[in-house]
Amino acid sequence: MFSFVKLVLSAGLILMLLQKPSYALDADQKTVLDAYKKPWEIYLTAMQDLAAAMKTAQRDQDVVKAADKFCDEANRFVDDYNDVRERYQGSEVLKSMDNDAEAKKNIQDFMNDLKKKIEASKPTFDTLKQDLIKFASSPEIKRVQNRLASTMNRIQLVEM
Repeated sequence: MFSFVKLVLSAGLILMLLQKPSYALDADQKTVLDAYKKPWEIYLTAMQDLAAAMKTAQRDQDVVKAADKFCDEANRFVDDYNDVRERYQGSEVLKSMDNDAEAKKNIQDFMNDLKKKIEASKPTFDTLKQDLIKFASSPEIKRVQNRLASTMNRIQLVEM
């Protein structure tokens, strides 16, 4: 009798260890979260590239080139993000994530990490702003200022 109880307890323990952990997302939820993360990777990379370019920018052409590249990538981010949002908006899997505590936690963790990274980029944008002021007489700087303003407006319209 004792060995039967031992066998049942061992089998139960093994089954518990083999089950999907409760903190994990199911495959569909992970696919959706990964789909939303991918465009943000584009934006974060664009910010990193801008930061690197601003560190070496010495002339107005350097600033224009860096700002244009950032705008190109940031606009690609907005387009990709909107495509993902349209693809999943109202989907059953997205609705299921609204009612799943672990999915909400994963989303919140991602959003908190994203917020930190965006806040960390503030010095880059401050440097860009200073350089735009420094080279304000350049016609290309004026053009890129308008482009940056339009791009930033598009980014602000992204629904999270």
